[in-house]
Parts: sequence; structure tokens; C-alpha cells
Amino acid sequence: MILNAQAIALARRPTGEYDRLVTLFTEDLGKVTTRFVGVARAAGKLKALSEPAVWGEYRLHLSPRSEMAKCVGGRIIASFPGVRGDLARLTAALYCAELLDRLTVERAPSPEKFRLLASTLAALEKYPSRWLSLAFGLRVLDLAGFGLRERAPGSCARVWTSLHEMEPAALVDLDFDRSAAADARQALEAHFETQTGRPLLVARFREALRAPRQGVPA
Repeated sequence: MILNAQAIALARRPTGEYDRLVTLFTEDLGKVTTRFVGVARAAGKLKALSEPAVWGEYRLHLSPRSEMAKCVGGRIIASFPGVRGDLARLTAALYCAELLDRLTVERAPSPEKFRLLASTLAALEKYPSRWLSLAFGLRVLDLAGFGLRERAPGSCARVWTSLHEMEPAALVDLDFDRSAAADARQALEAHFETQTGRPLLVARFREALRAPRQGVPA
């Protein structure tokens, strides 16, 4: 069966010499592992569609004999160039993608998660706020069934409801509080690790970027 599906790429990894396995989060099917054949070649036609944090319309071949789909075509809806040109925003986008990937099982449709990710990436592109990835994580935990809505760290009481309820684009108007954000993120990531048994890799990368390098003043 071949169908067209709107999806956002969450992650990719190489397989074979020129292929990629891409985790797509589709609007109607949920998370689908998809093979992109030959995209690592210099002339790979679907390479852009296989990159994380790309929103596209994908033409997928689904077979009852395989758990994986195969991408046979598609078009980009949004590639978020502003996000890709800014390391902080790109890291935030990959943080959101990893959270959603790790908190979602294959073929479990969730239009709410899809809309949340799409609106968060759009906000990172046009209305970037330092709250965005944190708010996304808290809401995905809610949608996954083990949220922290009733367990606000004391320093976060002023912003806790806003982080759970404001539209992503509106978070640009919420004054940033570094201390509250740090406490909220620590609570989010500790709870995530408790639930999944694994730390967030993008969070480790983000902290490595912030750590002072040897011989360089902090």
C-alpha cells in the first residue's frame, strides 16, 4: 500500500552504504520507522526529507510483511532555515524531537503530539523563546500519561501553568527566569530518565556545549 502522510522527521541513522533509517512522526499513523534508499549518495533525491526537524509530505510504501515503511517520494512543507542557522534553536528542536521519539511507541497515532511538535518548530522559527523546548517536554509528558503538572518545583510556581497551557508562539511574551527554567528542566529530565531508564542525549550535548573548555575562562 502506498499513501501520502504529513510527517516530521525526528531522527536518522545510516544503514548499509547509502541508505538511512529515519524516524518519522506522522499525523495519522504516529511514529513510523522509514527506510530512505540511496539518500547518502551525492545525488540522493530525498536527502533533505530525511533530515531531523523537517516537516514534509511523505509518500510511503507500507507492507504487511515489514514493520518498516519505505519512502518513495515527497515534498518539503517546512525546513525551518532560521532554526538550522542557529545552534541554540537547532539544539532545542532536536531536544523536542528526541523527547517525542523516546516517549512514543511505533504506530500509536497522536494528532495532539503532531500538532504540538509542528507548532513548537514553527515558533522556534518565527517567535523563538527560551521556554519552548521546556514547555514542549512538559506537555509531551502529559500526553504520554505521566506528566508533572501537579508537581511544580517551588521556584517555578509562577510560570508552571503557563508552560503547560500557553500556545508555543505566545511563550515569547513570557519573561524568562533562568533559575525557574533550570529547576523545571532538571525536574523534567530526572522524571524522563526515571520513566525511560535512559538520559536525554541532546541534554548531555547541550551541557557539554555550556561547559568551559580546558584553558578557556568560564
